[in-house]
Amino acid sequence: MHLASSLAATAAFPRPEKLTAFAEHLPQEWIEQALHATGSATVRKRRLPAEQVVWLVLGMALFRDRSIVEIVDKLDLALPGVGEMPVAPSAVPQARARLGAEPMAWLFAHAARCWAHASADRHRWLGLAVYAVDGTSPIPSRTAPISAVRKGERRAAIR
Repeated sequence: MHLASSLAATAAFPRPEKLTAFAEHLPQEWIEQALHATGSATVRKRRLPAEQVVWLVLGMALFRDRSIVEIVDKLDLALPGVGEMPVAPSAVPQARARLGAEPMAWLFAHAARCWAHASADRHRWLGLAVYAVDGTSPIPSRTAPISAVRKGERRAAIR
C-alpha cells in the first residue's frame, strides 16, 4: 500500500464524538501516575488542570480536523468557572506548555508496556508471546517441535 492510499484509508476511519471508548482502556490512575512521576501535577485550581490537558492532547490526536478550542468545548474538558464563560483561546496553549511532553511520554510508555504484554498473552502462538509479525520470515509448521522454534532453528523446523 502506498503512503497516499494509507493516509486516505486512515482518514476514512470514523472518529468518535467522545473519548469514552478510549477512556475505558486508559485508567485515570495512569494519568495521575504520569503527572506525579514527572512532577507535572496541578497545584493551584485552574479551569484546565493537568489531568484535563492530558485528555486534550489525546483528543487533539483523535480529532485532528478540529480546532483545539473546539476540542476543549466538545469534550467538556474545562472545569466550571465564574459566569460559565468559555475558556479563553490563549489559555489552551499555555496549559499545554505547562504540561510539557514528559507526562505524555510516561503515559505512552506505560500504556504500551501494559497493553503489549496483555495482547501478547491473549494472542499466543504455540505457547510463545507474539509481539510483532513482519511477514518476511517463513513460519514453521504447526507440527514442528516447539523446542526447534524456541532455539531459533527455523530452517530445520520447516523441513
